[in-house]
Amino acid sequence: MQLIGKMWSRYSFFEKSGLPNELASRGFTEDVQIPGYLYREDGMKLWNAIGGFATDFVDEVFDSDEAVASDTVVQEWARETTDPEKGAVNGFPTSFEDKETVANVLQTLMWMSSGLHAAVNFPQYNEYGYVPHKSLHLRADLSTMPKDDAEIRDWMFENMFPHIRTDDDWLKESSALGLTASGPAAIASLQTVRLLTLPSKNCIDNLSEKFEDVGTEAYDKFLKNLNVISEEIEARNDEAEKANKAPYNYLNPSNVPASIDI
Repeated sequence: MQLIGKMWSRYSFFEKSGLPNELASRGFTEDVQIPGYLYREDGMKLWNAIGGFATDFVDEVFDSDEAVASDTVVQEWARETTDPEKGAVNGFPTSFEDKETVANVLQTLMWMSSGLHAAVNFPQYNEYGYVPHKSLHLRADLSTMPKDDAEIRDWMFENMFPHIRTDDDWLKESSALGLTASGPAAIASLQTVRLLTLPSKNCIDNLSEKFEDVGTEAYDKFLKNLNVISEEIEARNDEAEKANKAPYNYLNPSNVPASIDI
């Protein structure tokens, strides 16, 4: 809780959750050449497409900046989200005075719950599906960790890192801090990671029925952009597989959930 509190005290909505600002905060602006940084490459395509959709959608709903400023529901959203006793989201607008700000907020929110979530969540199974990769599997309670700094390293390797074995004993191990009090904690961990990464049935490229009354034109345009992104990613992945390289498909719009729907 202390770590979460410390992070939250430094959090700023646009700075920490908007993809370009978040990348820049880590030194990964687009002018920095990092071959194979496909999270940035695909993420920025998706971020820009979402931004265009947000702008077009807001333009369909609001005729002018004055309409935004006079909308009581939108203003209450801003007040409640920034109220220290309610949402308490630092950096979120305390009021909305123009369409651009509304669109920027929607872009950021849609990115967080779709592209960002997909990029962070879905690689878990590929990484941890082979359970020995998961170094966070504890075989001893942290209270047994030595106090002597000279002994901590050996204790961590013995109790926190996967063992390389030629048999299946590691599958049968129980973890003092595992998901189950006894039994094969490795299997339980594997099942949980698989559950968390099941594909969504509601991805950002199959939502036409959700925009039949409002935002129809905006979504149709968005869908065309998403189809282009999908084609580019799939073509690149085909070439990667021919070159015996790993594909990166986590931000393919056909795989990106419309929300965090685990």
